[in-house]
Amino acid sequence: MDEGIKRKLVGAAVLVTVALIVLPNITSRTRNAEHLSKSVALETNVPAMEMPLPKSLSIPVSPKVPSDASKGKLVVMKDMVVDGQKLPLKGFEMPVTLASGQAVVWQIQVASFANIKNALSLRDKLRDAGYKAYEKQTLDGKHTRVLVGPSTQKSALQRKLDRIKKEFKLKPELAVFTGK
Repeated sequence: MDEGIKRKLVGAAVLVTVALIVLPNITSRTRNAEHLSKSVALETNVPAMEMPLPKSLSIPVSPKVPSDASKGKLVVMKDMVVDGQKLPLKGFEMPVTLASGQAVVWQIQVASFANIKNALSLRDKLRDAGYKAYEKQTLDGKHTRVLVGPSTQKSALQRKLDRIKKEFKLKPELAVFTGK
């Protein structure tokens, strides 16, 4: 093949590669796909799809609690039968919900350690005592937190927090679970 044609092909390939890499970063429309949603028609006649839940997920739906409530109301519920097994329910605290309807989830931060071995040791002691404990590194990666929970039952976690204070001589705190 002629040397001039080879150079032209290589040059064209380089230009195409640069265009594919650089142009998307220059244009503003490629960073945000919001403009695409305007071109899609909104479906208005969506048929109702009533499907029964599996037996193990058939749980009575409860009303929403106002978002300004700091503690959920205690609701008396009848015993549930799940897959033929009777589950006795004495009282159930309604979760506190946000304005969006999302339930607030709580956790107990028991302690924070610079040495991960100490965090794992406390986590194991909490698990041995019957708590649902786990560890999580902080964002900076320098500390490891030991947590118990999460749960939507704030008052139940508050009782656990009080027991942890007494049993382990620590100063745990109740915090909102962010899932991160």
